[in-house]
Amino acid sequence: MKTSHLRNLRNYFIVNLAFSDLTLCVVTGPLTQYFTLNLFWPWGNLTCRVMASVQAVNMFVSCLTLVLIAMDRFLLTLCPVKWRLAATAPIICYLVVWLTSLVVAAPYFFAVSSEDVRMFHPWNNSQTDIILNYCKRKRPQMCLENNWHFLPFSRRTYTLTVLAIQYILPLAALGFAYSQIGSTIRKRIKTSTTIDHQKRHILVQRNRKALMLLLFLVLIYGIAWLPINAYNVLHVLDIIHFSQYRYIFCHLIGMTSACMNPIMYGLINDSFRNAFISLLRPVLAPCTKYITVVPPHTHTTHSFAPGFRQQHNMILKRRAEAEAQKKESLQSSGGTEGDSPQQALIYQR
Repeated sequence: MKTSHLRNLRNYFIVNLAFSDLTLCVVTGPLTQYFTLNLFWPWGNLTCRVMASVQAVNMFVSCLTLVLIAMDRFLLTLCPVKWRLAATAPIICYLVVWLTSLVVAAPYFFAVSSEDVRMFHPWNNSQTDIILNYCKRKRPQMCLENNWHFLPFSRRTYTLTVLAIQYILPLAALGFAYSQIGSTIRKRIKTSTTIDHQKRHILVQRNRKALMLLLFLVLIYGIAWLPINAYNVLHVLDIIHFSQYRYIFCHLIGMTSACMNPIMYGLINDSFRNAFISLLRPVLAPCTKYITVVPPHTHTTHSFAPGFRQQHNMILKRRAEAEAQKKESLQSSGGTEGDSPQQALIYQR
């Protein structure tokens, strides 16, 4: 948001997505991996509950923000004139997303707790004693979901509800919105009568790339979050038993979606992409100073400097101005472009 022209209402959706995914990938995700791999939790009961709740909140915020972005693009493509975001629309959307995520993730705060587990003795790790001494604890504890009997619903019911809210509904919304966007753009290109054949071919190629990119976004979400949701459902239905390495693998695949979301949705946005390139240009300028490129329609190499493209465009502009002045002078003298001075005199006679 350093660039002023990027501070518009829709770009804040991407900022919200980046914030939730960054927290998920940098804070809660690594803590979950550490706890699952070492099978003990040294930071106490309150931290256990807060960590589980924050991870669930960030996961729901990320998924619901993706749905918001998809629906906004869908309505903007379907009715670009009528659909306009009011000034308070993003604030209302953020409140709905965050409040919904907090409500859905609240059961985690009451269901999990840090407890002593005597069946596990992970002292084979040399760092265990150091962490226990630092946290002033005698025995390792585990962050377990053993308090579901205090809640008005079972763990199975909650897991299936999370599956619907976090995976099925967002995936259906993304698939519907982006398929309708692609269909609408394709129909407009076909029915347009003001586009010649060459421009139509260029637009078809652009549309094909855009459709592939939208399909890629849906596939990333569906593939990345499928393993962890399938694991949770199979585990809560007692079809499979808990496996720390299986859970870590599924959890890491889910994290890839959170890592790629800001990159994908940011680079799709032309303003974000251009601003990002402008930020990188001063950093990469020393590296690209002596790179050689082959300009189009030639077979010789030239030294590439940062201002090569601007100089090339300026030369073309001056050449066009010179040709226009030449044509003007010939027409004012009664000649036409390409006529010799003798022919111009004949026309004057």
